[in-house]
This record gives sequence, structure tokens and C-alpha cells, in this order.
Amino acid sequence: MQISRFKQRNLSLTASILILALAATSFAANGDEVTGGGRLAESGVIFNDTTGDGVSAPPDTSASSYVIADLDTGEVLAAKNPHKRLPPASTLKTLTALTLLPKLDMNKTYIGTKKEPATIGNKVGIYPGRKYQIKDIWYGLMLHSGNDAGVALANANGGMKKTLEMMQAKAESVKAFNTTPKSPHGLDTPGQLSTAYDLALIGRAAMERADFRKIVKTKTYTFPKSGPKNVNKKLYNLNKLVLNYPGTIGVKTGWTTKGQNTYIGAVKRDGRTIIITFMHLSYGRDALAKELFKWGFKAIDVVDPVGKLL
Repeated sequence: MQISRFKQRNLSLTASILILALAATSFAANGDEVTGGGRLAESGVIFNDTTGDGVSAPPDTSASSYVIADLDTGEVLAAKNPHKRLPPASTLKTLTALTLLPKLDMNKTYIGTKKEPATIGNKVGIYPGRKYQIKDIWYGLMLHSGNDAGVALANANGGMKKTLEMMQAKAESVKAFNTTPKSPHGLDTPGQLSTAYDLALIGRAAMERADFRKIVKTKTYTFPKSGPKNVNKKLYNLNKLVLNYPGTIGVKTGWTTKGQNTYIGAVKRDGRTIIITFMHLSYGRDALAKELFKWGFKAIDVVDPVGKLL
């Protein structure tokens, strides 16, 4: 009896998933620096060629690394230098959220200190001596990428040292073993590094939380009592794909001098969700994100995965 091409593909895909799952478990159990199994130890662009099935090679890009994966199954569809350690920029705020959202009561208040306005880069305007609701600070962190919001949340959690220790522990708990947080906001700090693979793990874990999903897909938000003038400040989500790319449900943009453009993104269409990450892109963040999403939706259920998000 002949087996149809469709059934052959399904059998092959099922076998590949089982092999990758076993490999991923082996990598994790042995504490190897390369996690995810499959071909993820390779450098350069990694994908299984299926040009005969109408799926071309992944988009060419100058980004130093990227991952394209199925958010639900964890199958990595393609990658480029997925374990290359690079500065994460503000995508690190996703780890801050994953760590502190379960710890901080949204309805509690925080009193601003001199540390918040002294923070460089993007700020939502937390002012010394003024009371803010924790909920508002979360939106300031994830929509406007307020670095002062990161400092405030760390202070509300008991201080910077405690928060960074918790962030490190949380990264390791989701098997992001190549991530080293040195701040709650992602500003360039010596030794602060992550990988495209780790950011995918962190983003995937954060998207399991309903409160996180609600925040990162919000388009605009009014932050109260901002700055010396004590005004309401309208925030726009810096992840512009949330505003103009159908199906976008998150997650976080980033940019620093050393990190360049970094990104974690998730798009849901027709019941399937693709998560992408990339690091160290000099320009064209949104354009690249759209290209990677487009390729991911073509490749899902067609290409054999190259690894697994543990």
C-alpha cells in the first residue's frame, strides 16, 4: 500500500519532533551551553531546505542572530547564530516582567525617588516624592520602555541587588542559561548579555501570563503625574507592529548603542502563533520582523524543525 505524500510528511515531522525532544532533554540534563537540541549548535543560518515545497530560504539579514519558532509547540523553524551572546537592550525588560509580575501587587503604590529621574534614556517621568500605582509603572516599562520604570519596579521589589538575583534565577528556571541580567531595563552594562534563543524562551514564558499579554498588546496608555510639571503623559506602544501589523500580540523592542536593534515579537493568525527574536540589527527593525513572520507562517507545518524551545 502506498503512503500519500501528505502522510509521509506528517510521519517525518512526528519523528523529527520526537528526536528533537529527546535531544533537547539531553542537552539540558548535561548542562551543555547549547540548549534546544537539533541543529542549534551550528553557526550561521540554520534551516531545513524545502524549496521543493514552495518555502524558500529564510530572509537574508545583517542581524547577528535570530530565531523563528512556533510559540505553541516550541519548534524552532529557522535560526541564525541562536546561541551567540549579545547585549539584549530593552528586550531584557521582558525578563524583568516575567520575574516581577508575580511579585508586585498592581494596586499597590510606589513613591518616586531621586534614582528614577537620574536614569538615562527613555523615561515616563517618575518624580521624587510622588505616588504612583504599580500598574501604571508596568505600562510605562513595557509600552514606552521607560528605564526609570525599571528602576522603580526594582526598588518596589526590595532593591536592585535582590531584583537582579531573582531575574538571574528566573532566566535559569526557563533554561535561558546564556542570559546574564545586570539591570532591570537593558541599558548597556558590562557583562549584560543574552541570546536570540534565550529571548525566545523568555518571551514565550512571559506570554503564558494573561497580565503580561494584556500589557504588551495595548496600543496607548495614559501615564499620570509625569515629570516636574505633573502632567498626564500619553504613551504609545513602541512596538509599532501592534499598531499596524495584523495579528501582532506583543512583545518588546529594544535599542542601545552596543545592542543596536533587538526584538521579541509574536503574531497570531488562523489559530497559529509565531514568535521571533533577533539581535544586533543596525536598521530596519520593523521591516525585518515582518519578513521573518511572513516566512514563519509559510514554513509552519511544512519545514522540519531545527530545534526546540525547551
